[in-house]
Amino acid sequence: MTFIHKLLSAKRPFCTCLWGLCTAVLLTACTPPPTPTVATPGVTVLADCFQSATARAWLDDNGDGVWDEAERPLPGIEFILEPSVYGRATSDENGVAAIFATTPGGSCPQYSSVIAASFAGYTLTTPQSLAYTTPDADYRFGFQPESLTKLIETETYTGVIFDATVAADFIPWLVNSTDGVWTPTAVEVMALEDGLAAFLQEGAWGHLVERLPDYTRQYAGFVRDDEQFIYANFFCRLEGNAWQETAVIVADGGDCYFQVIYNADTNRFVSVSVNGES
Repeated sequence: MTFIHKLLSAKRPFCTCLWGLCTAVLLTACTPPPTPTVATPGVTVLADCFQSATARAWLDDNGDGVWDEAERPLPGIEFILEPSVYGRATSDENGVAAIFATTPGGSCPQYSSVIAASFAGYTLTTPQSLAYTTPDADYRFGFQPESLTKLIETETYTGVIFDATVAADFIPWLVNSTDGVWTPTAVEVMALEDGLAAFLQEGAWGHLVERLPDYTRQYAGFVRDDEQFIYANFFCRLEGNAWQETAVIVADGGDCYFQVIYNADTNRFVSVSVNGES
């Protein structure tokens, strides 16, 4: 048996002499043959669908639903690309939300939409959902701050309901012994109005009933002893629309100005006060 044969039969590496020959022999003898790749029958590998979109949020100062250069970007608005599994983004300080969406499957959805999903404190001036066309398109969404008042217009009167945030600014100055404020609903205000004429006729204020359609109203809620009350302010002289945002407080003016307090829990009127003459 030759020297080379002995090394191969012993299956030990040879690292001393005849480097060129030994290396060639060992590679031939020790390198395993490649394993062939065998496809698994009946299994299809599908790639995910990847989509991108750019949503832009802005403060629509004039409420026309069209972006103007002077109008400011709006951060903090959450957008989604639907349908998708991972497709959410929030607008940054530039009002831009870069959406990168992933949908499992071999093909992308035929129809997709970019949707303004979360915008607490704001109302939309544009549609909430825009049809997705291409990743290069800009999907613009206009917003305005949510009003802290709610305008009520009926055939017989016009008024505004103040949010609790607004009521907190003036109710403590007008009503004694309050434990907090709340926001009445349109239904609760309607209940007050339904019983107002009968209440005024019971006392010395029956002459006000036929003039009720001439008065503009403001409604604010306050809490006392765990019961909810509505402070209703009536006035017949106004200019502009400032009354829709700010309480009208007048010291005199006679019966052009009067106020009632109504218990919304018991559906009973508590008091009425009419301004004096200067």
